[in-house]
Amino acid sequence: MKRILVPTDFSDNAYSALYYATRLFKNEACQFYILNAGDVEIPLFTGIIDTSIGDEQIRKESKEKLEETFHSIVRDSEDFGHVFETICTAKKLHEVIEETVKQRKIDLIVMGTKGATGAKGFFMGSNTSNIIQKIKCCPVLAVPHEFNFENTETTFSEEDVITKKQ
Repeated sequence: MKRILVPTDFSDNAYSALYYATRLFKNEACQFYILNAGDVEIPLFTGIIDTSIGDEQIRKESKEKLEETFHSIVRDSEDFGHVFETICTAKKLHEVIEETVKQRKIDLIVMGTKGATGAKGFFMGSNTSNIIQKIKCCPVLAVPHEFNFENTETTFSEEDVITKKQ
């Protein structure tokens, strides 16, 4: 069973990347790990973090949103035989991804290219760009914002994914 890690910031684009991955591998049952890291590298100008709420509240909200994402993707991909698991942590995104890749023997990381900030003028979200640069032990598939999922067979195949050397 192929093991796929999909980090999420709960943006539409992160869900779209997860949705796309379930369709890309629709003919092969996969184990998907949906990861939310509470300590991601977010540019200061975004203003999307309310620092007045405590760590416990942030963890609680993260777990609730992960549960919502879990139920949505199970519903949206029930015909494919995939298995889903959520991971919630307060570690830095690149650190927890590297640990998870090694511990769970992840075959592929799938990320959206435009996250919660949606800053215009960026080709790729800062977290996705950071992961592509820092994670050398596993291939990363970056799914463009507003990608059309209708023809996944003609867009990418498993052979198109470039494997990085460790």
